[in-house]
Amino acid sequence: MRVTNNLIYGQANKSMAQSNEKILNIQEKISSQTNIIKPSDDPVGASQILMYGSKNQTLKQYDEAMKMATGNLEYQEVALDSLNDFLDSARTLFIQAQNDINTQVDIEAIAHEVSLITESMADLMNSKSADGNYIFAGTDSQSPAFIIGSDGRYQWAGNEGQKYAQISEDLKIPVTNSGKTLFQDIWTNRTFVSKVVDGDVLLTDKVQNQADFDSFMAKHYDPEDAKSNKYSLVTSYADGGRSSLERAKEQPGADADGYNLFDGTSADYVITNHLGEEVDSGNYKVGKPITFSGMSFILEGEPGASVDITLMKPHKDNVLNEIKDSLATLTNKNATHEDRESAFFSAIYSINNAQQRIGEGRSNIGARLNMIEDRESFSSANQLSNTIAQSREGELDMGAAATELSMKESALNASQKVFSRMSNLSLFNQM
Repeated sequence: MRVTNNLIYGQANKSMAQSNEKILNIQEKISSQTNIIKPSDDPVGASQILMYGSKNQTLKQYDEAMKMATGNLEYQEVALDSLNDFLDSARTLFIQAQNDINTQVDIEAIAHEVSLITESMADLMNSKSADGNYIFAGTDSQSPAFIIGSDGRYQWAGNEGQKYAQISEDLKIPVTNSGKTLFQDIWTNRTFVSKVVDGDVLLTDKVQNQADFDSFMAKHYDPEDAKSNKYSLVTSYADGGRSSLERAKEQPGADADGYNLFDGTSADYVITNHLGEEVDSGNYKVGKPITFSGMSFILEGEPGASVDITLMKPHKDNVLNEIKDSLATLTNKNATHEDRESAFFSAIYSINNAQQRIGEGRSNIGARLNMIEDRESFSSANQLSNTIAQSREGELDMGAAATELSMKESALNASQKVFSRMSNLSLFNQM
């Protein structure tokens, strides 16, 4: 075979180019501090590095979702805390308004302050997040959660849907709370009505013990059968019928209207349900309260009267509406002491129930924030683990790489020297 100069130059150039490429490859590995620059360096290792990188990218996306969820939940938590504080202030002012030493001017001043509080509460119920969404309006977050109707009452205008944040492959949590549940669907003060159907008596009734009455309502109120919610109170003389009006008039303190003629008279009462079954009975003094399951009845007049009692259907309403209704009664100059007392209890009852709902909402938010915090810790640990695994897969032995680089450079130098000598050789050269 003939060895031409072109062949010699071509082979030498190819050899030095390959050596130079190997040197550059090692230098790139050293510069990047990794053993895998391209997939062909280690196909299996390269696929593992891509897998770990993909996992970290997914975890970072979940991290962003958790940041968004945390921001929304913390904003709601602040709003609920403020609402709870406002309700505390409103309750304090209502209690202050109950003092008998207050003048009408004092009561109106207190009512004005409570009105300002309700306006601030309404603003919080329509709170917006940093991105301009109504946080308590459900999924329709571009519209306010509450509006004021033509009757001046607050109405729910949102929906009960919830927005969710995907914080892991298999886990998503709600990041909104329904304003309807928190503020609108608040149980109002449970009550009853009564009326005299037989007898000439003056009747005064009220809920004397709300807790006992609520317990009675919870056990006996039937939303399906109205007849089951009716009771009857019947009074009679304790001595078997000595009902002489003349005898009563002989008592000290008798007056012309007839109601006070029998005050202090010992009498009996029986309370029956709609089936005529006795549910309570006992002795009472005319003009003194008859108490039954948290209800109080004062009958002034001759025993032998009959009173119908009806349990009213419990209903829910916005706590702001209940406060406004109570304020209207308190500021009414013609309202009686009993009217104002009833308004006071109605407001306090709704405020207490609203605070209970808000407390439940805050607990739910706290639980979700704790879940997110735990998940963030897991995500950080997982990303660190993936990064370490990536580094391990492409880890470069710097000592071995430096040695290999030195060897490749020496080999390249040797090749260059050999080529230089061979390029000067001919048949006429002497060895």
